[in-house]
Amino acid sequence: MDKQVFTAAGADMGAGTVSGEGLRAWIKEAHERKNRSYPKGSSAVLIPFLIRDGAYHVLYEVRSAKLRSQPGEICFPGGRIEAGESPVETAVREATEELCIDRSRIEIVGALDDTIGPGAIPLFTYIAILHDYEGTWSHAEVDRVFTVPLEWILTHDPDIYRIRLARQMPEDFPYEYVPGGRDYRWRDQYYSVPFYPQLPTERSLFKMPEEKKHPAEMRDSGPVPTLWGVTARVSYALSVLLREGRENFS
Repeated sequence: MDKQVFTAAGADMGAGTVSGEGLRAWIKEAHERKNRSYPKGSSAVLIPFLIRDGAYHVLYEVRSAKLRSQPGEICFPGGRIEAGESPVETAVREATEELCIDRSRIEIVGALDDTIGPGAIPLFTYIAILHDYEGTWSHAEVDRVFTVPLEWILTHDPDIYRIRLARQMPEDFPYEYVPGGRDYRWRDQYYSVPFYPQLPTERSLFKMPEEKKHPAEMRDSGPVPTLWGVTARVSYALSVLLREGRENFS
């Protein structure tokens, strides 16, 4: 591209003059615009921590069997980002709704790197401590909650299975532009699916006496389902992050 064409393109894009400083400003504005918008379907979740008897515990939900999406599966509080919300606002709002707690009881302490959720949609993850939480939840969305000691998560890696993704080209794919055409040697792509087949749920903090349970909780809910998929991926990312800083943490 010659200087005249580039100058015109730069002016149209708001880059100003053709210079390193102009390009830097252009890129900065592009990043800021990108950070103010999220792809359709983007979501955010909260990893809730509880502190009991001098130890950290991680809180999980089991989704209600009545839900259309992923009924009966393990998850963290969360949902889709609504118009005008930031990802952290979404995570907090969903947690207050699903766990029936006030915003003041949620202390955000950090975040994980962004994760790719189902359908390659961004998933934002935040870590929080819940204060004075006593095992409440919305029965419309959540079947029950349980806890896992953080120490267990730090010392148990998931079983990870690699799925080879199928390549399906559109009928009008322009093979004539590809060196080798239809015989081009494409690299295989994989998607990893983690599983935690056995969780120590018998140590959950929320095994309430029968006489104190809500009627909906008194039924036999059966064993806790397997922790797998995106929630397992987030749990593993949490353990990897905290292991990195553990040696210098007292």
